[in-house]
Formats: sequence, C-alpha cells, structure tokens
Amino acid sequence: MKKLICILICLPTIGFGQDLNLTERIKSLINREKKEQNNIIQEKEKRNEKPKLVVGIVVDQMRYDYIYRFWDDLQENGIKRLVNEGHFFRNCQFGYVPTYTGPGHASIYTGTTPSVHGIIANDWYDKKSGEYIYCAGDGEMHTVCSCHEKKIDIVASDGKMSPHHMLTTTFSDEIKLFNSKSQVYGISLKDRGAILPAGHAADGAYWLNNKAEWITSTFYMQELPKYIEEINASNPAYTYLKGKWEVKGEFSHNLDDLFSQGSKSIKSTPFGNTILKDLALEIIKKENLGEDKHTDVLTISFSSTDYIGHQYGPHAPEIKDTYIRLDKDIADILNTLDKRIGKENIILFITADHGVVSEPSELLARNIPAGYFDKNLMINELKEHLMRKYNFSSIENANECIANYSNNHLFLNHEYISRNSNLNIKEVRQTCADFLLKYEWVKNTYTADQLHKNEYQDSFHSLVQKGYNQKRSGDVIVNLQTGWLSSHWESGGTTHGSSFSYDTHVPLIFWGGGIPQGITDRKVNIRDIAPTISILLGTSYPNGCTGNPLPEVTK
Repeated sequence: MKKLICILICLPTIGFGQDLNLTERIKSLINREKKEQNNIIQEKEKRNEKPKLVVGIVVDQMRYDYIYRFWDDLQENGIKRLVNEGHFFRNCQFGYVPTYTGPGHASIYTGTTPSVHGIIANDWYDKKSGEYIYCAGDGEMHTVCSCHEKKIDIVASDGKMSPHHMLTTTFSDEIKLFNSKSQVYGISLKDRGAILPAGHAADGAYWLNNKAEWITSTFYMQELPKYIEEINASNPAYTYLKGKWEVKGEFSHNLDDLFSQGSKSIKSTPFGNTILKDLALEIIKKENLGEDKHTDVLTISFSSTDYIGHQYGPHAPEIKDTYIRLDKDIADILNTLDKRIGKENIILFITADHGVVSEPSELLARNIPAGYFDKNLMINELKEHLMRKYNFSSIENANECIANYSNNHLFLNHEYISRNSNLNIKEVRQTCADFLLKYEWVKNTYTADQLHKNEYQDSFHSLVQKGYNQKRSGDVIVNLQTGWLSSHWESGGTTHGSSFSYDTHVPLIFWGGGIPQGITDRKVNIRDIAPTISILLGTSYPNGCTGNPLPEVTK
C-alpha cells in the first residue's frame, strides 16, 4: 500500500477523461499488491505445512562412490532423480567406529552415536553375564507369523526381538510422543534393519524369517495384518527365484538351485530388495500412509546389497547389477509416492549404514598395503606375555585374566584381577594395549581409562571414543590398519567396521517438498539426519541427540 500512497501524492493534476484511466490504474495496482501479499502468505503457509509422510531409505553397505561408479547405468527416475531434484551431501561421514549394521541404523534415526544410544555392535559380549547380547534381541517377546490358527510361535527365535537395547529415542518416537495418530512402520530383510529405525513407539516392524515369510514380534502386535498374511501365502520368494540371475559375459547364477537350498536364499540376490519394495508399496497403500494431516513415517532398509557385497566384494559385477536393479526398485517407490501422496507432501532421505573395504587380495594385487590377520594367534601370544610379565605359574592364570575378545574389544576378567594382589586393572589394561601395538595390522590401541577420562575432537581417536560406551564396551579397543581383515575372509568376500573412509563415507540425499536442489561438499555427520528431520517437522530432537540440523535443507 505504501507504493500506492506514493503514486497518489506524486500524480500531477489531470483532466476528467484521464481520471477514469487513473482509477483503473490504481485499482490494477491495488489488485497486484494484494495478489503479491497473498502469494507471500501462501508461501509462508506452505513452508509451515508439515509433510504428510517421511520416508527413510537405508541401503545396507552402500559406499559413497557407488553413486558415480554406476551413474551411467542408472535410469532417470531412480537415484538420478533424487540427485537431480534433491540435495546431495557428498561428504557425509559416520563419525564413530565400529561401522556395523546395528549401530549404523540406530545412529541414523536417533541422531547420536553408540556412546549414547548404546548399540555398540550387532552383538556384543556382556560383562555381567558373560553371554553375548544381540542388538535387537529380546527373550521376553515371541514370534508373530503366518502360523495358522495360533498366530504366535513361542518356540521360534527369529521373532524374539524389540528395540529395548537402544537407550534413546528416534525422531519417529518423538513424533509419536505428541501425536498418537501418526503411523510409524519399519521394514527390512534383517530384523535389526526394521526394528532400530522404527524405534520404541512404532506401530509395526516387519522382517523375513528363515522361510522368507514376513514376521514381526509381540512387542508390536498379537497377529499379522491380513494383507501381510496374504503376501506370505503368495510365497514371493518363489515368484522371483526362477531361472537365472545373470549378466552375459560376466556371471550366471541358477536361481532354481538357490531356491532348492531354501527360500531364505533370496536375501543373497537382488530380488530380496525387490520383495522388500513390494512390501513397502503395500504398506503405503493398506495403511493409507500420508493420506491425512498427521505425519506418518516409513523406514525401509535394503539388505540384499549387504549380503551380496559380503559374498562377492565391491569390485564384482554382481554388486554392480544389484545396484542397477535396486535403482529400478527405488524408481517404483518414487513413482508410487508421486501418484498417491505427491512429492510436495513428502520428505525422503536416502543414505547407508556403512560402506565396505575392498578385498585385501584385490588391494595386494595392486601393491596397496593390506592383509589378513589371525586374532587367535594375537590373543594367545598376549596370554603368554601376561604369564611372563606377572610370573604366573601357568598359562591358565593368563587365561583367567582375559574374559573375551570380540568386535576388536578386549574384555578383562575384573573379578579375577581384583582377587589377585599382584594385579591392578589399570596396569593390566595398559600392558595389554602396549603389547598389541606390536602387530603389523594394529594401528592404535585404546584403554577404557584413556577413553573415559579424555575428550578427543575431530580425529581417529574421537571416532573410537564416540563408539565407546562405558557400560558395554571392552577394556582395550583395537583399531586396525587400513585394508586389514580377519583371516576368516581369506577364502573370499569382505566386510566393514573400521574408522576409515571406505567404511565411514556414505551418500546422503534429501528429497521432497520444500527441499532445495543442490550439492554440499562440507563434512556432515550421519547423526545430523535425525535433528534435520525434527526441524522440518517442528518436533523435539531425539532425547540423546548429539547431531546438528543441516541448514542447507532446513532454511
């Protein structure tokens, strides 16, 4: 209106015939001004509108460089569409070690690291009981399956699961805390890939059992929805495990032979991802996700990439073909979201739970430092060293000192050491840490005292510290050199878990309504995803969150 007042004041005296002209011009200016103001108001309202659906996609064992390695073979409506229309963070790092599936999924959705959320590995040694704890295991629960009249199988162990070992909330838990009408579902071939992302307050989580049937746990429900039972009855594994999985001139695998070994073998083919995509589309449809004003959440974790990656390694043609097929599955998801909900009503992100190292044999063939090590040899020699240093009468005394070695964590027997007047727990820790440095494959060692009393910033030391949980982690943590794996992998295949870029550097793309297109190359962390989603939704951060929202997509 200020513009119009200025015009009226500044207008010269004009004749009667011109006054009509002036009136029309003033009306036009007023209408234009009102239209501009309405547009501004609508834009503000649009920005304040919450998305109807949040979709989190995690690709198990996806290295950052896969995006560009396979780019020319990808179609336009899948990963390329996400990159071209969304915001691509090309320097996303995990910011802790170990880079395993359980910790990865927990960190993405809780916005923090194992030091806080407590998922320090897929499974870990429990200091109190002397037993192993599985990250999603829960003996109080039972399997909910397509088991005819009973619905619940109290014998089967594959459904004795829940997120109770995860000590903090996810961003979807924070949504559910204040809006019980929001729906949250998590799905994966792996139980941990479905359960940990969905969080504690989810409406449901589904994963495959050993018969390639979708199951869940009594933590969520007492019987499967009818549409899940119908999917199980159609035997989707049999639908896809027919003929051959092949690329001419590269490889050929007989799918009929795989099916004869058990329908669960679909996990080790690209079609495991496809049946998961089919389930995702069915859940969106049957649960009416994103179709009302309450924000829903669907978490999808594609696991076949991990099974195939472990078996064949990142250089294999099988892994390339797997990603080309996964790209088509992602395109199907995007197409369905477009039609049912609309891009403008969706926030979607895609990332990975970890990367993977090249097979040491591949590295050695190119004169790159790498190798395989025998952890049993290492621990046996450590026991001999302890026997000599502390004048033990036999090797059995040294055996008593060491309770367990797993996940590159050394656990000492505190009870035995406290009973022995010649031993001091801090000294024994340091003795072990110093001794283990002698091996070629060991880069660093850390004691529990060192990690608890010091605070490291932006270094390999800080990665180890952020993966260290005082109650659950070991007395000495071993950090391996680049390119080294356990001798278990010497016969073929590869794995992950290190603090190095091949395991910690993963892609991160945000896409959907209000997400500006662009590329960011500054370093961001995987723990930044959850607070970013929280800002976009206007909800509280997860209660253990240590990440920061990404202004490139929140402003």
